[in-house]
Amino acid sequence: MMSIAPYATQLPTMKEFQDYSGETSIYIAVAPHVLYEYLQDFTRHPEWSSNLARVEKISDDAVGVGARFKTSEGAPPVPPFVKLNMMRGFIRGVLSGAKAYSIAEITALEQNKRIAWHAVIPFGDGFFNRAEWELVFEPRGNGTQLTQRFHYMPQTRAAEQMIGAAGEHGITQACAVNLERLKRVVEQKKPNPQSVASSLQDPV
Repeated sequence: MMSIAPYATQLPTMKEFQDYSGETSIYIAVAPHVLYEYLQDFTRHPEWSSNLARVEKISDDAVGVGARFKTSEGAPPVPPFVKLNMMRGFIRGVLSGAKAYSIAEITALEQNKRIAWHAVIPFGDGFFNRAEWELVFEPRGNGTQLTQRFHYMPQTRAAEQMIGAAGEHGITQACAVNLERLKRVVEQKKPNPQSVASSLQDPV
């Protein structure tokens, strides 16, 4: 399979459609290397991203820059009316020939610092929608300040309807909801120091 990211950058961006960008940040009480190890496993992203149903690795190479994944997903965690309008745009796209899945390709893996990927929804010889995502890890005391950035580039009128229904504010808020879920998931996985110490004590 051809690499997505270089191919995507060669295609003309449909500038008649508005781009949507934003970011949100959260403090998570786990060390950057622990959080990075968890998040670089894209197949586990559905554990915290509520709009992801399944992420499957489809490239044969090891996980690294260039690794590709097929993603089944729905609308992000936005209000019901917004979600309905987003799904209308998506269904309109699928009925016109867009695939009902997206393909993601890792574009950057900087150990304990940054993870980035490019995602597309295939549509004929081009794309229904394009997006760039980034996770940035910054040490904060005993934990991590995690920042998630997005950049959506609709390539069709239906994709513009889908993304525009939420807008930058709605997508940013949806990211915040998912990051709160990520925080709960990884902090619950963190071992309790007292229980670890107890388990290391000699039996009486």
